[in-house]
Amino acid sequence: MSPNGAYKIIQDPINGPVKVPEYVLKIIDSPEFQRLRNIRQLGMCHYVFPGANHTRFEHSLGTYYLSLQFSDILHIEEQDLLSVSALLHDIGHPPISHGIEGFFERITGLDHVEAGKQIITASGKFTESGIPGILDSMDLSPESVCSIIDGTSSRDRLLSRIVSGPMDVDEMDYLRRDSVYCGVNVGNIDYRRIMNVAIRDQGDLYIGRKGITAVEGLLISRILMYSSVYFHKTSRIAQGMLEIALSPLTDGIDPFRMDDGDLMNILKMNMDRRICRQIVQRDLFKPIFRTRYTSEKLTILREKLNSMDESAGGKYFLDTIPPVSFKGPGRVKSDLKVIEGAEIHDLTEVSPLVRTLEETMENKEIILSADSKIAEDLKSVVSGTIKGL
Repeated sequence: MSPNGAYKIIQDPINGPVKVPEYVLKIIDSPEFQRLRNIRQLGMCHYVFPGANHTRFEHSLGTYYLSLQFSDILHIEEQDLLSVSALLHDIGHPPISHGIEGFFERITGLDHVEAGKQIITASGKFTESGIPGILDSMDLSPESVCSIIDGTSSRDRLLSRIVSGPMDVDEMDYLRRDSVYCGVNVGNIDYRRIMNVAIRDQGDLYIGRKGITAVEGLLISRILMYSSVYFHKTSRIAQGMLEIALSPLTDGIDPFRMDDGDLMNILKMNMDRRICRQIVQRDLFKPIFRTRYTSEKLTILREKLNSMDESAGGKYFLDTIPPVSFKGPGRVKSDLKVIEGAEIHDLTEVSPLVRTLEETMENKEIILSADSKIAEDLKSVVSGTIKGL
């Protein structure tokens, strides 16, 4: 579809003015997309970083904008398909974004990608979605959009890598946006340089040797944002408490039709429960015990805590930072290929810095946090359990 015709300018504080054609505005104005206005990008991080009140709505708009920039540089012919996929990539997010997504997945069987695909195709639990009709009017296949978002498209692998890959527009937006709103100056990546050193070849994205420094900067920013913001112990405690509070209240919860306000209202209607009151009033558990992670320690701690009497139930949160599941090149996003002449290398082969960054995320810590009422008793129990290991 031609980009000519009626449009609006939306002012984005991170990327500047974003020109949005009228046919794309139909997606933005849909109820499914408008829900994202009230879902914070960083879950409970605003309990630590007061400015972190930005939303999935503005991030999705920024990702859309950057996809247009990248497609111009790479001469992408299917620009509408790419940009709409970028715009819709987060449409299935539940409240609190990634914060308690695992909890919602356990009670619904859907993560945000699967929920998003159902919204985009008006299938499963979302047969009333108006998104497919809008896409049909743009001559775009909802199924094609979904395959780009979830990375299953073999025909459009390049588009998938631009939306979600080692140097994708999703990350180029959120690192910069999150850094600004949290007030931490570690996510200011040179995204224009990264786009310009990218090489399109045989349906995939690569970089040339001269682009290694720019990509290293991206990886450094990512790791620093994880350590200083995304895995901040206090916001993770708030998220852990929220999951504990919601566990007995799941009847009637439909997270993919709710926003953050709806979820907080559930807590406010249950203020007779101490943990609901604590979350609303930001009276959070405090870290009482820390130790270097080993799988043996984690197993022993879990068994010990599970064996304690009912008085401790729902009054502590056991966490591992970074999470145990956060490992490997796919999570660190170092699985990028470098083209040098006629040869193709893994990024880790040519960058000692990237290898070091991968190793950094393997340094994990177990943290036990607890309600002040049981903190001292719990600390003495677990300290004696772990002693000598």
